[in-house]
Amino acid sequence: MKVAATYSYRHAEAILLHEFAQEMQEITDVIATVQWQASPKGPTPRVRDGRQVAMLSINQAATNREFDREFEQRGWERHPRIVSQSESRLVADFKKGPIQIEVQFGNMARWYTDIFKFLLSYAADDIEIGVLIVPMQCSARQIDENVVYFERVVRELPHAKMAVTIPVWVVGVNGGIVANASQEFAHDADG
Repeated sequence: MKVAATYSYRHAEAILLHEFAQEMQEITDVIATVQWQASPKGPTPRVRDGRQVAMLSINQAATNREFDREFEQRGWERHPRIVSQSESRLVADFKKGPIQIEVQFGNMARWYTDIFKFLLSYAADDIEIGVLIVPMQCSARQIDENVVYFERVVRELPHAKMAVTIPVWVVGVNGGIVANASQEFAHDADG
């Protein structure tokens, strides 16, 4: 897998580069190591109203397990509590020091929850920066329909500047064994 694009919300990338270069390198190393995991059923078209809206060829759960393994090997805490001094049962995907990571390959609505989790952790002084790893649109269409994707996140996130005060580094990932299979159809999944 590779970093296909990044978006630096509230100077997140500059903060990472200058204050957390080692952690930033670990994040990009993990992405470079993890490969999309193929669906055990092989490519399966998802058809809605007679139109193909996705070509399901990526196994989301298996790919997430690869991220778990790679981040844990590098000393990142897996599923830390969002707010350390709270009864909340919300957990992040990964955390190391003041950096919290959410890897989101699920439904579009889930990235809003990830941003909310960043805000809670930031407000509690548990983190200083959030990292959101999402697929590029062509890869998202291979996971399922209405999956979060980089292009939409960076189109919407700037409009939340009055509410989202935490720096967030959005990383769009692509590549691997199935990177171009979704080019067989054209449908805007912005829904």
